[in-house]
Amino acid sequence: MTDRKWTSKSLASSFFHRIFYATIRLGGRWAAYCLLVFVAGFYALHPGVRARTAEYRRKVLGESGFFRNLWFCYRHYFEFGKMLVDRAVLGILGRFDMHTTREDKELLRDLLAEERKGLIIITGHAGCWQLGTAGLEDIDAPKAVVLYRDRADVDRQYYEHGKGRKAPFRIIDPLGPLGGTVEMMEALKQGSIICFMGDRNFGDGNSGVKVDFLGGEIEVPIGAYRLASLMGAPVVVAFSRRTGPGRGKIRISRALQVPDGLGREAQAYKVYAQMFADDLEEYARTNPLQFYNFYDMWEKRDERDEHQGKTQGSPDQRP
Repeated sequence: MTDRKWTSKSLASSFFHRIFYATIRLGGRWAAYCLLVFVAGFYALHPGVRARTAEYRRKVLGESGFFRNLWFCYRHYFEFGKMLVDRAVLGILGRFDMHTTREDKELLRDLLAEERKGLIIITGHAGCWQLGTAGLEDIDAPKAVVLYRDRADVDRQYYEHGKGRKAPFRIIDPLGPLGGTVEMMEALKQGSIICFMGDRNFGDGNSGVKVDFLGGEIEVPIGAYRLASLMGAPVVVAFSRRTGPGRGKIRISRALQVPDGLGREAQAYKVYAQMFADDLEEYARTNPLQFYNFYDMWEKRDERDEHQGKTQGSPDQRP
């Protein structure tokens, strides 16, 4: 496994999460938003937490002054917090409106009906992605989500509020046997929609490729494209956007068909991974406060290339 720079570990303890859940039950969404004003301020002023998104802010803002940087950081954490509050409100009070256009719904239905090989949706940690399946409820197909959770992640998913509730979709652990591939293949054979996150890689060296993103290079996973080539399933790139209190919208960026038989070589899928990265970059530039990879996506590559330059010389000299 690679030494990943990100983690899904919760910053706050379960005690503070329970305070928010109680606030929602007693005062509703807006009471939680008010509490969030102070929490987001604390995180923005905390040097260690603020540093997590320093490189992203530099990519988006350029070389900016301290106070502009701090204000963006505060709003960034505040927007993320509102998404988490909305997720909890959906689980506790059952209120969230996720909109998908009729044209996008028809495209999803057509792909499912024409191919009859299931459907792969690739998205990113942006907007209200944790509520994305709420916009697919009237698509008549079983659904599965490839979901990794750190043991230290104490923040509840919306379906975890309330006793006896089950996830409205099948959960596939990417760290399970064979990376969950067998489960994914079975789900596609059953005509399922499988949702992947396309902007974080945590597999071995053959599980991702480098792509251009926001003026630098990052590594993204290629498992979804490899699965599409193996199973013949169509692929859709889609992103969600929080449009207001308790409201969101899903938009399809593109649909693509990965050719059959591309094999296991990661570089064979780079063109499709770059398509996703291009769409994600457009999203991040249009909605800079709703992109939520809170770590330096570019750091690992820079460190590895620097190390290789010192020990192995130029690329032309490497065996």
